[in-house]
Amino acid sequence: MKKPPAPFPRKEWRSLLRSLLRESSYLPDPIARSACHDQVLQRFRRYHEERRTRIRTDPIRLVQLHKNARHHLSILRRANEAFSRPLEKVLRFAYGRTGRRRRELLSKMLAEDAPQDSNSLETLLTNPSQFEDGWKPPTIITTLLTSQNNNPTVGQLSGLPSVKDLKPPIPEKNAWGRSVPLVRRRNIRRRWYKNVLDVLLPPLPESELRVLEGLISGQIPWKPPRLRYTSRTTTSATNNVDTKAGMIRTILTAGPPKEGTFRPYINGRPHKLTRRFMCRLWKRISSLVPRQYWNAAGNARFTWDSAKPVPTIALSAREESSWKLFRGADASLVETKTLASPPEGDRWQELGSDASR
Repeated sequence: MKKPPAPFPRKEWRSLLRSLLRESSYLPDPIARSACHDQVLQRFRRYHEERRTRIRTDPIRLVQLHKNARHHLSILRRANEAFSRPLEKVLRFAYGRTGRRRRELLSKMLAEDAPQDSNSLETLLTNPSQFEDGWKPPTIITTLLTSQNNNPTVGQLSGLPSVKDLKPPIPEKNAWGRSVPLVRRRNIRRRWYKNVLDVLLPPLPESELRVLEGLISGQIPWKPPRLRYTSRTTTSATNNVDTKAGMIRTILTAGPPKEGTFRPYINGRPHKLTRRFMCRLWKRISSLVPRQYWNAAGNARFTWDSAKPVPTIALSAREESSWKLFRGADASLVETKTLASPPEGDRWQELGSDASR
């Protein structure tokens, strides 16, 4: 029996891989370039290293993979053309606010919260099993969830659903007025913990956080990448609108001819890659990254950056200049206070005697 041909030849997959890697190298962010490059290679190598023939040759799976690859290539191309939404989507993936990188950073944060000494390990072993009665989620999870819920910027920019309950919402009685069964209590805890892990935004590694803050402050130099454009001007006789048939075909397919419309920019418009444009996107990403620190008791705490610069209400000045500005102010304040105090004398005594009457 003859083997059916593959939906897509190897040459087309090779060309698609090169296009994805080329577009990844044009991204205007250093972290995004390396993250997207690694993601593309990992996805293609995962398919290449698949040993099961029935999965490698499944036509439905191949069509879906080809469709996903073309979709990601379109996102990278529009991001390099400075469409704000696709570029912000790429930056969110690169800095671990969505997708696979977010789950990896979250797993790393939970691994760092593991017991560090024998006493902590013994306490962990004596605790109930996961999702059983008496089980409590890790402290760092509830601390980060509380800090994230208290920050309104995260709810506005992240696009993730919020989990307001800081513990599993287990009812006291079921619909029949009986105690909730153990299986249902366990499932409620498991579902709550999964929802919490789906919305948490973990902190970035220190190296990547320094790069992000350096790009925003200007300490790390940045310049727009140089793109290699290709000419895509194609002419054909069927698309010629000078002829009557071409005019009718154009009207039937694209509607009446118009000039100066925004139809090509329904889903956004390309911008010019400038530092001001990139800083606006970097600040939005920075406002979704928690800064982790430890208090005096050794507990983890989190702070958040603002998406917009906070206006300053005071200016710093040197001590000698402030002395020149406010010299003699204390004496004038004392004199003003003395003049504003009520006078003492016979007048107040007369007013007091009149009041007593």
